[in-house]
This record gives sequence, C-alpha cells and structure tokens, in this order.
Amino acid sequence: MVIKLDDKTKALVSSYVRSAVGAGLAVYTAGVRDVRGILSAAGAAVVPPLLRWVNKNDASFGRGSK
Repeated sequence: MVIKLDDKTKALVSSYVRSAVGAGLAVYTAGVRDVRGILSAAGAAVVPPLLRWVNKNDASFGRGSK
C-alpha cells in the first residue's frame, strides 16, 4: 500500500522526523544509552512542529494554511 502525500504534508512529516532524530541522536551522543530515555527525547522533540500545526496563524504548517 502506497500513501500519496502532498508537498505540505511531506514538509510537515519531514520536520517531525528531523526533530525526533536530532533529539534522539543528541541524547545518545551525550551518553544516555537507555532506549526509554532516547525515545522520550525524540518524542518531546516532536512537540514544537505539532504546536506549529495547531497554530492556525502559522503560514507554513498551520491548520488551514495553503
């Protein structure tokens, strides 16, 4: 099954992934080897793009933006 995404959705998903991978990698390189700790950091890093999506006034990712 292939899911087709428009350019805006691809950009939003890419933002989520970049944030999560960056935070997970930062925590790992800081010496945390606990998988739960790494996943917690990655999950917390997804919050800023999520807040952008919730904000209707955000021109890039906000709900209802073009």
